[in-house]
Amino acid sequence: MKHSFINYTCGAFSLLLSAGLAGCEDTYKVAPLAEVVDLTMTVDNNNLAMGETMYITFDVTDKESQTANEEFDIKLNVTANGLEDATTLFENFPSAIVFGKGESSKTISIPVKKEGISGSYAVNLNAFARGYTIGNASQSVQVADYHYTTISLKNNADNEVRENQTFTLVASVNVPVKEDVTVKVTPGTGLKDKVDEMPSQLVILAGSSTAESDPITMESDPKTTEDETFDINFETNSQTYPLSADRLKITKIDIHKGMGTQIMDERWLYEDADEMYVSEARQKDIEAWGPSQSYRLMHEGDPHPNAGKVLPEGKWKFYRAYEFHNVAFCKKPTKTNDGSWTNEDYPQGFADQNTQAVETGGAVDNARYTWITSEGYLRMITLKEQTKSKRNQQTFNFGTSALYANKFNSNNTNNHNYAPQNIRIYPGMRIEVRARIRGAKARMLPGIWLQGNQAQGGDNPWVVWPAYGEIDVMENNTLANANTVEQTFHVGTIVDNKHYNPTIDAKRVGFSGTVDQFNIYWTEWLDNETVTMGINGIETIRITKAEVEKNGYQWPFTDQINDEGLHLLLTMMFLGKVAPNDSESAAYAGITYQDARTSQYSGADSPIPRMEIDWVRFYTDNTYNTHGKQFNPIILY
Repeated sequence: MKHSFINYTCGAFSLLLSAGLAGCEDTYKVAPLAEVVDLTMTVDNNNLAMGETMYITFDVTDKESQTANEEFDIKLNVTANGLEDATTLFENFPSAIVFGKGESSKTISIPVKKEGISGSYAVNLNAFARGYTIGNASQSVQVADYHYTTISLKNNADNEVRENQTFTLVASVNVPVKEDVTVKVTPGTGLKDKVDEMPSQLVILAGSSTAESDPITMESDPKTTEDETFDINFETNSQTYPLSADRLKITKIDIHKGMGTQIMDERWLYEDADEMYVSEARQKDIEAWGPSQSYRLMHEGDPHPNAGKVLPEGKWKFYRAYEFHNVAFCKKPTKTNDGSWTNEDYPQGFADQNTQAVETGGAVDNARYTWITSEGYLRMITLKEQTKSKRNQQTFNFGTSALYANKFNSNNTNNHNYAPQNIRIYPGMRIEVRARIRGAKARMLPGIWLQGNQAQGGDNPWVVWPAYGEIDVMENNTLANANTVEQTFHVGTIVDNKHYNPTIDAKRVGFSGTVDQFNIYWTEWLDNETVTMGINGIETIRITKAEVEKNGYQWPFTDQINDEGLHLLLTMMFLGKVAPNDSESAAYAGITYQDARTSQYSGADSPIPRMEIDWVRFYTDNTYNTHGKQFNPIILY
């Protein structure tokens, strides 16, 4: 740590405040402060089992020119979900280590206990040295009794397979195995007749960590009209790499079941909403990725599927999409706010919506809390952990996620060069977002919005919210009712704390209990006088210029007023601008952003508050035009 000393030679504890005081030439001497060096913490192995050893190394960041100029202590802290004292997982876990003067690197070894551990624990390590900066000072490590063999469906955490769709079984261990691991596979009652061929075994070869089956087809059965759930059973003789579970439940989604109501069933718009849209330019990349679901090659101008004939025939034609494929062209490596970690799965074509309005109860750090999953979903989460805002450097007790795209500013002539500025949203456009909301919902406000670009460098009176216009395509007002959504328009200049905001609780028109399943939330900017919204196959709410003006407010949804168009917002905000309290966040307290990406927290029952978006699709009609405005025509599907 930094320190100094003063040698007083002119009377006990007397400090010269002025050189003019007589009799004390050279009365005190001040030792130079030690030069502080930056450090980086590295953990050699993030997956450990009983009897193995964890090595932690602290390096001076700039080794060639710096060493420590003094001896100082590095404090170590370790926590784990479900354990009051995580140090019990290790042999003699040190509370501190000494980094010596003149050293540029220090490595310590911490053995995991050889016995007595039961199950697996997500462990969080933290290092701190007063006066010193430590990069990667917080790291996650998995500590378990054994390295378990896990069986899953490739790129399919929901374990749902439509008829005529393929799926792939994957056996995996979190480290390369030292011996062959053979897993016997037995289909449960009734499943054998539903698939083309089930493998008898999966073998993870020594030196590898995974084994995959050939694609297995869930065959179509026209005699069935309901979804069915089946077991797949597993056995292994391996004592070193035992199974984490000996049974996997999968659900066959029946394509012959009857249609639900228009507001409750995606099939009024798409026969198979899971089917990916793929451009010809990206087809080979998608096939190499190898997800089990089918895809459709799409070209600008292709007609909307309109499976249930609920849209005007031939009106809407495909324009663009964000499909969130887990491939390189859909991702952009991005560092966390503190620069300590790089998210390799950050969505290309989006930027941080870290405004003051969003950062009320927590800091936006999308590199921590937003990523494209292996299934090809955009996952946006909120966690209770200290997170620093990039906007104002304030530290919050919660971290969250919020993204924008197409936020054009008339004062910025370089707008059109940026990847997030990839579509012009103007009249004659239909926008669909397929999304679901899962995890602990209290005090969270997942939302899909559109706002007028007059908000960015616009003109009076339009520059002030909500005069420029806001369309809440979906908000989950969870404290009011966790199992429904609201759709709201916000327009007009605020007078006496009032503005015009017609809204619909979707439960009132037949929607409830399905926010944790995928639904398609949509809006149509039909023309300069009409905007509509809906869910799945039904329109739920409409606003018109005549209606707004009749109520004494100004109409913002024209391509003359919002001449830069609208922008898209995807947010995980805080309801009432208040962070969750301890009881509301208890279910997910202690989970780190790195823990959140593990399979343990990927399933439907994970407590992490999150919004998952499968895709965003844009359709246009014959009236749409870009008014000669430039944008970056990047293809993200």
